[in-house]
Amino acid sequence: MIRNSIVAKLWLTIVAMVVLVLVLLSILLQQVFDNYVYEQQVSELTRLASTVKTLVLENDESLATHIASELADVQQAHIAIYGSISESGDGRAMYQRLSADQQEALSAGQTVTVRGVYNGADTVAVYALIPGASPGLLEVRQRMSVLHDPLARMRNLILFAMALGVILTTGLAFVISKNLSRPLVQMNRAAELMARGNFSGEIEVVTRDEVGRLGRTFNALASELERTIAALTQEKYQLSSILSSLRDGVVAADLDGYVTLMNPPAQRTLSQWALADRGVPEVTRLPGLLLRVTEHVLERKETRSEELMVLGRQMVVTTTPLYTSDGRTVRGTVSVLRDVTEERRLDRLRKDFIANVSHELRTPLSMMQGYAEALLDEFGDDPEQRRELAWIIHDETLRMKRLVNDLLNLAQLESGQFHMNFEQVDLVSVVRRVARKFQTLAADRGLDLQASVPGSPVWVWGDPDRLEQVFTNLVDNAIRHTQPGGRVRMEVAASPHHARVRVSDTGSGIPPEDIPYIWERFYKADKARTRGTSGTGLGLAITRHIVLEHKGDVVVESRLGSGTTFTVSLPLYTGDSRM
Repeated sequence: MIRNSIVAKLWLTIVAMVVLVLVLLSILLQQVFDNYVYEQQVSELTRLASTVKTLVLENDESLATHIASELADVQQAHIAIYGSISESGDGRAMYQRLSADQQEALSAGQTVTVRGVYNGADTVAVYALIPGASPGLLEVRQRMSVLHDPLARMRNLILFAMALGVILTTGLAFVISKNLSRPLVQMNRAAELMARGNFSGEIEVVTRDEVGRLGRTFNALASELERTIAALTQEKYQLSSILSSLRDGVVAADLDGYVTLMNPPAQRTLSQWALADRGVPEVTRLPGLLLRVTEHVLERKETRSEELMVLGRQMVVTTTPLYTSDGRTVRGTVSVLRDVTEERRLDRLRKDFIANVSHELRTPLSMMQGYAEALLDEFGDDPEQRRELAWIIHDETLRMKRLVNDLLNLAQLESGQFHMNFEQVDLVSVVRRVARKFQTLAADRGLDLQASVPGSPVWVWGDPDRLEQVFTNLVDNAIRHTQPGGRVRMEVAASPHHARVRVSDTGSGIPPEDIPYIWERFYKADKARTRGTSGTGLGLAITRHIVLEHKGDVVVESRLGSGTTFTVSLPLYTGDSRM
């Protein structure tokens, strides 16, 4: 607990330092007071010895001894007066115990202080030489135990002062450590909040010292960090939104080919790719084909663009190396996956469209040019021949006009700008009208054209002119691709929700490999594109678009050499079938 609290650490540190100082100071004071008391006591004993020495010199020995005894009782000391130090006896024996320096000091009239053990007790003694014809020796001795009481009182006073200092220091140290650590504790809380993404915590700065400056710096750092993270977060969301909105796939990988970032289109593409390669739709590493491209980019350290065929789709992969912040070390690659299958298809359609239109226009224009030159050269003298040439030119002009009109109609249908006038339409009447229109042409070609319709009207919601154009195109195709003696049949039937119109013939039929393409522009069953029965190749494309605009559908069934059947399905009119 203490190791995790800066307040406790500061408090204990201050208290320990103060206690250490007080202990050392107490020991020092104890020594000082011990020396002071000892010196004072020696001084008192020295004065007592001088007094007794004076008494002995000025009074008789008995009176001096009595007064000295009284003074000794007051000082709790022992006074002894020894005889001559030059003669044998106690005085000389005591004098002999002193050192030469001490004896010399006594001879010089000075007092000598001796501390030692006497009769098993620690004592201090002051010696003085009594002058005379035969000098004597004065001894004033006192036990050190007499000094214990004042020393004990002094020691207790020092201990009390030390204990009081410790108590006061403890409180003061706690207050100081609390004040010093408060900003640090606040910083710790604010840092923990910042680690959890909350930058609202602010340090309360109340001082101008180093801690106060640290608090202000921390607040500035938190504000700047909050702004920086907010900017980075916004940039991250913006980048994520941009990547998510891209139709092209974007995938980033490290040096080992492991995926670090990808947008949803890349996720879908790589999942399908991984499923085909490894049987598991999990994308953790780049597929093998893409991995080889990235390895080449990492080796050359340059952008590389390749067109790959993946799962029947054409993909243009553009890979660029990614660098670290120093701009020199490669840390991975980023690849842009663009599906260009539709673009390539449209490009082929555009080229085919230009080629087909050029072919369809070149043929009638060449014929018109040839016949016009013949007329200009006054070819033949027979007016009937010239009239025939003029009719051919007229027919080819109408053919080009139909081609241009069909192209315009198809372009408007595909762009959604084709205007239709929807109303309640009777399919029975439309089919009968189309059958009557082609009866003469069918008879001229030796074909049997039949129309099987119910006796009651079959109502749908549509444009009568465009529906008539649909069935006109289908019947016209059937007549042009049926040999004389064949049959073309139109049937109208109704189910609970839909009306069906079937246009069948007994003509040449459509090869199975061509059926998926009959709805495309310029499709022709006549591969030679001869002028006789061949149309513009746009009729079925226009037919399909018109049927789809009516929320219907058209399907084809054909067997080569046995004939073809087109079935148009349209929703019945229910009273609220507005479009």
